[in-house]
Amino acid sequence: MDVFVGVDCVDIARFTDLTSRDAFLKKVFTAGEIEYCLKKQNPAQHFAARFAGKEAVLKALGSAGKKILIWQIEILNEDSGAPIVNLLKDGLESLEIKLSLSHCGSIAIASAIVVEK
Repeated sequence: MDVFVGVDCVDIARFTDLTSRDAFLKKVFTAGEIEYCLKKQNPAQHFAARFAGKEAVLKALGSAGKKILIWQIEILNEDSGAPIVNLLKDGLESLEIKLSLSHCGSIAIASAIVVEK
């Protein structure tokens, strides 16, 4: 069993004033992610945390020698609020991904652990 780690942090200000019509959002986030973030009181911190999460997953997968595009990573939430990662690319079913997201002040941060079974 191999384990790979990725971490990323993002300035939340980069995600201020985004709307569901912005091409950037549609290019990077799934419809479910956009809907989730726009329902929040402060969507920017949620978009930033998800972006950091996607980058952390990309880094961990890259360490594992796996290629994936940012829009092929979907971060949703379990009923408990814990983030879950869906990989929207075939051939990666043998991977288990754990993700932690956080935001405080002007920064969002994420750490990802990828386990290849």
